[in-house]
Amino acid sequence: MAQETAFALWLIPGGAPAARLEELIEALARETGGPAFAPHLTLLGGLRGDGGALAAKLGRLRGDGGALRPVALEARGPATGSTRHQCVFLDVAPSEPLAALRRAAEAALGANEAPFRPHVSLVYGELTAARRQELAADPRVLALAHEVWWADRLELWTVEGQTERWRCVEGVPLERP
Repeated sequence: MAQETAFALWLIPGGAPAARLEELIEALARETGGPAFAPHLTLLGGLRGDGGALAAKLGRLRGDGGALRPVALEARGPATGSTRHQCVFLDVAPSEPLAALRRAAEAALGANEAPFRPHVSLVYGELTAARRQELAADPRVLALAHEVWWADRLELWTVEGQTERWRCVEGVPLERP
């Protein structure tokens, strides 16, 4: 029996917006001493199982007539949270295409997750509330606060252990009609 590992399914923005997000995430990581990570919106978290089996299920989702189309991600201002992985982030406006993709992914991967708060994290860490607020008010963060990005890829990531050890195990493009 294969060992169960923790996984997450990420929506990955593409193009120039992804590069801007990546640059900001890396800069903020250097400034806060936290980890850098790939820009993403976690579509499903808390997945457990065998990576090969989950990747095969993800591959079947790709053939689900229209389920895998690019999705617009509309940023809505910076926000802060109280958990390590929701330290400083940009909320993303809920939309029916995003919700439909999530439902399809839940069905394909056998997930049944808690309520969904779409967001793109910018900082991971255990910072004071004051420091989180300071970072959320940073002009570099505010400059991204109302952008629209297109997610053009779904990726299955191992999210076991330290952030620096996380790896993409499978990815599928979201294709325009």
